[in-house]
Amino acid sequence: MKKYIYIIAIIIAVILAVYFLNNPSTVTTPISKDENVNTYNANGVSFNYTKNWEPINKTGKYVIAYFKDPTVNETDGKPGAVVEISKKASGGVPLERFYDEVKLGASGVPGYQQVSESKLEVDNRTAYEFVANGMDNGVEEQFRIILFEKGGHIYMIAFGTRAPTKLTDKNDEFNIIINSFKVL
Repeated sequence: MKKYIYIIAIIIAVILAVYFLNNPSTVTTPISKDENVNTYNANGVSFNYTKNWEPINKTGKYVIAYFKDPTVNETDGKPGAVVEISKKASGGVPLERFYDEVKLGASGVPGYQQVSESKLEVDNRTAYEFVANGMDNGVEEQFRIILFEKGGHIYMIAFGTRAPTKLTDKNDEFNIIINSFKVL
C-alpha cells in the first residue's frame, strides 16, 4: 500500500511541475527570502523588484513590463520613478548598433547631457549602459538605459526619475532588478 502512495505522490509532483513550467505566473509573488521584494515572471522574463513598486498596464509595441514607485512625488502628473522593459527582435543587427541608435535618440531630449557610459553583465550577457539628464517642461529628468541581447532579441531596461527624485535615490532599487533579471 505504501508503494502506491509514493507512486501517486510522484505522479502528482510531476504533473504539478509540468503545469507550472508550462504556465508561468503573470502576477507578482513575494519571494520567501525577503519580504520587501516581489518577483515579476511574465512575458518571457523574470526579475525581482522592491515590493512598494507597482506594475502598470502600459502598452507599447515593444514594452513587456512597466513599473512605477508610487511612494515618490509625481511632477506634472508623471511618476517620479519608473522602470520600463522592452524587447525587440534583433533581426541580425548587432547590439552595439541598437545601443548607438538609442543614445542618438536620447540625445534629442531637451537639455540632454550624458553623464556616464559603461558595460556590465545582465543574465550572463554583456550589457551596455548609459546615464543621462534631460528636461521636460522645466523639470529635470534622469535616466539610466541598459541594453543586452539574448536569444535573438534586444532587451532594454530603462530607469527614469523626475525631480525632486534623483537616480541615486533609487539606484539600490534599480540594481535589484538588474542583478536578478533573467530571460526565460
